Amino acid sequence: MEPATLETYLPSRLYPRIAWAALAGSLVCALCGLRAPLAYIPAVLCAMTAAGLYWLWKRPPIRLAETQFNIGERAVAWREVRQINTPRFISPLILNLKLTNSRHKWMIYPGEPERIERLMWQLRKNSFMATFDGVSHRDYWAWAALAQSRGDNPMPEQPARMVSTEEEDEIERMYQKLKAVGRLDSRSSDTNTSDED
Repeated sequence: MEPATLETYLPSRLYPRIAWAALAGSLVCALCGLRAPLAYIPAVLCAMTAAGLYWLWKRPPIRLAETQFNIGERAVAWREVRQINTPRFISPLILNLKLTNSRHKWMIYPGEPERIERLMWQLRKNSFMATFDGVSHRDYWAWAALAQSRGDNPMPEQPARMVSTEEEDEIERMYQKLKAVGRLDSRSSDTNTSDED
């Protein structure tokens, strides 16, 4: 029995529209190529762009459920996901998922930026045993909560902070105290006092 689907992510309808425009551009360039043979180069490039965009549009839908997600007919349980590695692409979203038993799965989702952001949020929320670009599930959500409480963007681009501001202030005070004393080793201070006696 298949679990009830909570949300379905379909490819954006913008991709086939741009693919048709690229195909039309390819035909125009091919007609111009009858008079100027160099026009066949952009014709081929436009045709390849149209084919790539059409391939992206035909990607299978992604369905999320409580215990698993489906990429087309392939079901992956949330507990199987060990790593989610994201490139710097925004659209289309291309994820390298590392699963249990050293299996890999590529997830390609050509959607609108808002839908991509929502999908990433749900993947991060439900993949409780995974790391996200090297950051564990618990740490990621702790840093996101910290950033949100400070009014920052919950998905920071810079590296996440490893200590709180209070801990950072304490570290700074300790550093200033050590700097004022001029030595770091307590044993060296003990030997100096015994030499003075």
